[in-house]
Amino acid sequence: MIDHVHVRIPRAAAATAIAALVLAGCGAGAGGQEVGSSATPINTCAPEPGVTADSVTIAVVFPQSGPAADVFKNFGVAAQLRADELNRKEGVGGRRIVLRLYDDRNDPAVQREVGRQALADGAFGVIAASQQDSMYPALAQAGVPVTGLPNLPPYGTDVNVFGAFGAYSTTYASTAAAQRFKEAKARLVAVVTAKSPGAIAAANGFIASLNATNLAQAGATYEVEPDARNLDLVASQIKSSGATGVNVISLVESGTTVLRALKSQNASPRMALVHGLANPADVLAAKGALDGAVGAPYGYIPLQLNHAEVKRYVAGMAAKGVDPYSPFAPIGYVASDLMAVGLAGAGSCPTRADFIRVLRGVTDYLGAGLLPGKVSFAPGVTPDGDPQRCTWFLTVRGDSMLPDDNATCGLLINTEVN
Repeated sequence: MIDHVHVRIPRAAAATAIAALVLAGCGAGAGGQEVGSSATPINTCAPEPGVTADSVTIAVVFPQSGPAADVFKNFGVAAQLRADELNRKEGVGGRRIVLRLYDDRNDPAVQREVGRQALADGAFGVIAASQQDSMYPALAQAGVPVTGLPNLPPYGTDVNVFGAFGAYSTTYASTAAAQRFKEAKARLVAVVTAKSPGAIAAANGFIASLNATNLAQAGATYEVEPDARNLDLVASQIKSSGATGVNVISLVESGTTVLRALKSQNASPRMALVHGLANPADVLAAKGALDGAVGAPYGYIPLQLNHAEVKRYVAGMAAKGVDPYSPFAPIGYVASDLMAVGLAGAGSCPTRADFIRVLRGVTDYLGAGLLPGKVSFAPGVTPDGDPQRCTWFLTVRGDSMLPDDNATCGLLINTEVN
């Protein structure tokens, strides 16, 4: 295992760096004919699924239909955007990235089948986002590289699986959110969470981070249905607890309802954090209920930042006629970028094994400039590396969303100890 490999795409010149990794034989034709010329290239590499002399085929698996389709809307469009950007710069090592979309409908049986189909179709790797993990055992057995949304256990256990913004863990959590509450002088924090395993695990991690940051939880953990409409009782209990902060780990709509109910009861916490709050449309729809709230995008930096990488992403999505603020779309973009980074690191004749070996040694991935801090895929607190330590928060002021000056980076703590 290598300790440090500089194969990530730099922030300011993402596509250029990968384009510089030209083929040394695999993309050349007879007599040294370059890829892209009028002659048909001859692949001198050993056969590898999905790899030809001039292209690499990648499967993209996520719910395109069914109840979860809206949650993962535009994930595939964003993945294609990043592939398009790289393909305009000669792809990776002279090979175009070809994406093939598969709909898992957020159904375990369907996902298992489309995973098999992707393998049968000869995909080199998989870009994924879902609430299901039924295809992952087969992908692990076949040694297929996977990049995607790290919301499932394989992103913390399977050597072939890489989280777009870090590893999955229910044992370790960052103190970043707790530190942000501490900066706001909100020392007694109420916790509201959706009734889902992932949200409850995140809530437990946050509660442990409160203890590690010399803060405290106010009252009990308030578990609500993800689509809860009337949360007046929860708001009343939060007010009675004396909470000076509120952390809502649920849908943005639930957070909006909680904050509206608190305002109606004249409760004014010093800080109210709503996870996933990053879309200006949510602020407008709330009609003032979110004024003063703090938002946290799902693993990426706020799209309101005046960064070249952010502007490139937003403009690219707008050019495709879709909403760049779709909650998990930026993760599709980053996961596609990460797949390209792994391919670049695998060399001129990429293999699945080399992709996994080299990318597992990368410790400074920045997601084409869209991540709030460096990500390490080398074995750390999990076999797949470390969970994300940094979050870039933003604050709602009227109808505007104002990002903090910098990301907040916490410590990783063992939640079973704290």
